[in-house]
Amino acid sequence: MDEHGDDSVRPGHRALLAAGAALVALDVGLAVEWGTFGPLFYTKELTQIGAWLLAGFLVVRVRPRRPMGTLMLSLGLLLGCTAPAAFALVSDSAALRLLVTVSSWLNAFQLPLGAHIFLAYPTGRVRDTAGRRVVAGGYAFGVVNAAVLALVGVPRPDGRCRDVCAPVAPIHDPGLADVAGLALSAGGGVLAVVGGAVIVRRYRPAGWRERRVLAFPTVAMIVTAGLWTVVSVQGALLPWFYYPVFDGTLAAAQFVAVASIPAAFFMGLLRERLDEARVSDLVREIAELPPGLLEAKLAATLHDPGLRIAFPLDGAYVSADGTPAEPPAPGAGAAITVIGDPADPVAVLSHDPSLHAAPRLLEAVTEATRLVLENTRLQVTARAHLAQVRALLARIVAAEDAARHRLQRDLHDGAQPQLVWVGLELARVREAAARTVPAGCRADLDKAIDEAEARLRAALRSLRELARGIHPAVLTTEGLRAALRELVRRADGPVRLHMDRALRDLPQPIALTAYFVVSEALTNALRHADAERVDVTADLADGRVTVRVADDGAGGAAARPGSGLAGLRDRVTAVDGVLELRSEPGEGTVLTAVIPCPGRFARGPDAAPGRDQLAQE
Repeated sequence: MDEHGDDSVRPGHRALLAAGAALVALDVGLAVEWGTFGPLFYTKELTQIGAWLLAGFLVVRVRPRRPMGTLMLSLGLLLGCTAPAAFALVSDSAALRLLVTVSSWLNAFQLPLGAHIFLAYPTGRVRDTAGRRVVAGGYAFGVVNAAVLALVGVPRPDGRCRDVCAPVAPIHDPGLADVAGLALSAGGGVLAVVGGAVIVRRYRPAGWRERRVLAFPTVAMIVTAGLWTVVSVQGALLPWFYYPVFDGTLAAAQFVAVASIPAAFFMGLLRERLDEARVSDLVREIAELPPGLLEAKLAATLHDPGLRIAFPLDGAYVSADGTPAEPPAPGAGAAITVIGDPADPVAVLSHDPSLHAAPRLLEAVTEATRLVLENTRLQVTARAHLAQVRALLARIVAAEDAARHRLQRDLHDGAQPQLVWVGLELARVREAAARTVPAGCRADLDKAIDEAEARLRAALRSLRELARGIHPAVLTTEGLRAALRELVRRADGPVRLHMDRALRDLPQPIALTAYFVVSEALTNALRHADAERVDVTADLADGRVTVRVADDGAGGAAARPGSGLAGLRDRVTAVDGVLELRSEPGEGTVLTAVIPCPGRFARGPDAAPGRDQLAQE
């Protein structure tokens, strides 16, 4: 049976409402025929009865599976039954006197049942130990109260039957009746104060969502508890000041309070029901919702700003954006709901514990979002694995760069000095030959030495070029701008360089990547594409380094597996950058690399704005 459908309103609920309507009609007849108070008083009493009956029936329709509606209907019936004891009816009819007597006995249970409703809201069940003790104590007090009224009654000075007046009583002792009335009034005040304290105690540690549901009823409860306390204390300490002065003063305030309380209960439960209705809107919206906004949308739908979603990944948890998240765990102010198989959950929600009081809402939301959460988990997993691959690639590139640097240093400090030493030795051999070898025999020797020195100089040039290609020393010592200038100066062809002056003190991985992009592009343009003009542009803006190399060569370049461009793409990807290649045959080539730069390097704060230009013809 559907929890929210009209068919779930049981016949017993309709019978309670019908009985309540009959009691209201009876009370109206009694007030009209034998009542001695003014219309305002009777209107207040009858409105209170009708408000509880109507609100209880509406709650049954909104929340038919909860006992809350039945409790509210029961209070409406009880108010209808106890109304004759408060109506100040004047009649010699024995039957009416008996009716008023029974009504006064039942009046003893009005406050306990009201406290029960207050403490059981919104589920209809009292969840905390203190609340259950107050409810049990309230009903016990009601039994004692009814027994005292049945034995001694509490007559009023004017002789009218109102509130705790029992005209038919076995013991007729005015003094005992006054003492009993004082004790019962004080007990009612204590019960109201203790019940109000439990309500406040429950409200204070409640989560944001539970406070939202409790807001209106809690205010109404506190106001009502205050009114009950004032009325009880006044009845106990100032019985002679009861009518008409005191009752007339409180009539208007009581009228508003008694009418607003059942309305507040209904509105709170209706608000909760409307929250569940929003799940259908959520189903429609989440289909096009970016994964990063899913958490905020769920938090708004459930009215829980503290809601968090965590996805299990490799023994840990991550959020929707892939960042590490704290492992969800129940605790003070937080509860968890596992979505999917507990052994292999799709996701884990950390939320306000009060959501467990609305299991159908939580179940509806989790079922509605299950597929989206599954897709989000797959995306999060893919992003996390991609991040791991990028991190691995970055470590590989860093290790390769370190190896390049060591090799460049070894060549510079090892092989190159040895070749220089060989050149010096050849010079000494030439000098020694000039002193010791006859002139007629030196021609062939000088020619051999000249050829050896030429080959040695060529070897040194090649070695220096190799060292620069492996790892440019100038990049480490002077930065990217100096390294690009040196690269353009050594270029074998027409190259124009345009550089942003902010390109200074960049992180080494970024500077090295930008350098190799330009180096590879220049090599391809001048050696393989027969370019007549090459333009190199390097900018730093909006937190990104952009390097662009355009030539007018043959085009047709491609990042084939194992090629220099393919390795370059891996290097750019390792620093979370993007490499774009446009190279149509016969239309030249444009190679662009965009590399994210850390915030403190985003604009080079010490660099003056502007560009440097260098042309190599």
